[in-house]
Amino acid sequence: MLGRSTRFLIDTNLFIAAVKGGRTRSTELLLMLFDGPIELVADDILISEYARYARRFEADIFLEILLKKVVVIEQSVEDVLVCRPFFPPDEGADIVHAATCLHSKAILITNDSHFNRIRDEGLIEVWSISEAIQRLLDRI
Repeated sequence: MLGRSTRFLIDTNLFIAAVKGGRTRSTELLLMLFDGPIELVADDILISEYARYARRFEADIFLEILLKKVVVIEQSVEDVLVCRPFFPPDEGADIVHAATCLHSKAILITNDSHFNRIRDEGLIEVWSISEAIQRLLDRI
């Protein structure tokens, strides 16, 4: 079982998969992350991305719940500089998301391959959506 200090950062691709229509395993995962002792973290950029997709998919209720649960993390310049070499120059938001994970020791849940290099170097822990479903939902 997960410890009380387990932290996750939910990338937008999980948020979209969970809210875009119909109840899926991604929806179940997101709902499970909203409940219980799990801590959710995000950065300001990610919060604005959640809001944009919530409007697009008419998922304002999911956004409201998420905003009540999530802790917004300020990452340091040092965190950003450590993460930057692992991303293409045009992926500034992903650099900030990775820096948020580094700073807060959060596990990133994403299917975005831009995070593969930083994961492979062991700087942050990254789980795919299906891996998170297996590790979190299928254990219950």
